Amino acid sequence: MLKKVLDYGYLTPRVRGKRSFLLVKGDYDAMLAAENASAALRRLEATRYKPYISQLTLEEFDLFKTEKALVKAYQDEVGFILKNLKEKSARSFFEEFVHLLEVRALIGVLKSILLEVPWRDASTYIFPFGKFTPEVCQSLVEGKNVRRVLETAKDRKLARLVEEALEGVEEPAGKSLKVEMVLTKYSYERLWEKAVLLKGKDQVCLRLLGIQSDTTNIMTVLRMKKLGFALEQIMESLIPVYFKVSPEELRAAASTPSEKDAMKNLTGTYYASTITPLLSVYEVRNDLTLFEVAFKRLHASECRRAFYQPFHLGEAFAYLYLKLYEVKDLIAILAAKTMRIPPEKVEPNLILHQPPHPI
Repeated sequence: MLKKVLDYGYLTPRVRGKRSFLLVKGDYDAMLAAENASAALRRLEATRYKPYISQLTLEEFDLFKTEKALVKAYQDEVGFILKNLKEKSARSFFEEFVHLLEVRALIGVLKSILLEVPWRDASTYIFPFGKFTPEVCQSLVEGKNVRRVLETAKDRKLARLVEEALEGVEEPAGKSLKVEMVLTKYSYERLWEKAVLLKGKDQVCLRLLGIQSDTTNIMTVLRMKKLGFALEQIMESLIPVYFKVSPEELRAAASTPSEKDAMKNLTGTYYASTITPLLSVYEVRNDLTLFEVAFKRLHASECRRAFYQPFHLGEAFAYLYLKLYEVKDLIAILAAKTMRIPPEKVEPNLILHQPPHPI
């Protein structure tokens, strides 16, 4: 315990302090109720986002500039954590987390190209990070050149995985999903390798990462079943990290006739309380986003639990995820205001300060 106090004696109080400045439900409600995007943005002037958005409130609202400012706010938080991590395995873990965030940006860019999504729409779901800056992401999406994207990544193994994933799949939706699954597996495997080296209470990170790996695997099964992928293709795409749901349970779900049958099969797993209430809703909406949002809300609740005890790396990891969910929520709210989407249509897709199920 003494060693952990020494390791995180500087970081813990500051991370806890930062967590106390995360937005509350009242902030979300005020932004959702704002007359327009400019008014919603001004609601952030009394928060920790002020240094990033104060100049923007004096100008005509520009969604791209605002997204860039909010992404910068998040990147500064990641930089703060990295700067103040001295212990080797802890720093190595967080450096790999940064790589995962870059790969997620890369996935967003590739999906946009494969599905021919214009930058205006792609910018609402791509979260730029690291070498994939907002300007780079825009240039790559508008360039529509997969090879150029892979050259930008400067990762030969990653490039090979993408090229292999694109072979033998003709439909754009199938190509997009296969690439996403392959790169997600690649980045999570790398992060898990670093996570298992953590000791003591730092292994709270394993729980946060394990739940995310499990729920990502469940979504992989559901999404690939819906697009008609074969059993072995689905199993090959799973992250080989099985925290609360076993490979046998996932195989049983993937072996069913449809994604609806797979859902019912998964109600016998640890995640039954998240899946079961959504079954009847899915029958009506036929939208797998319902499950994706519910799983992210579950993960956010686990992140909040990480603060029950101090002096471990899980606090910093949990904080960065909560901050990430917050920034993405803010971008979603502001984008909706720009497109005049009513609040009741936005809230089901938000992660923080919402009920467990988006129904």
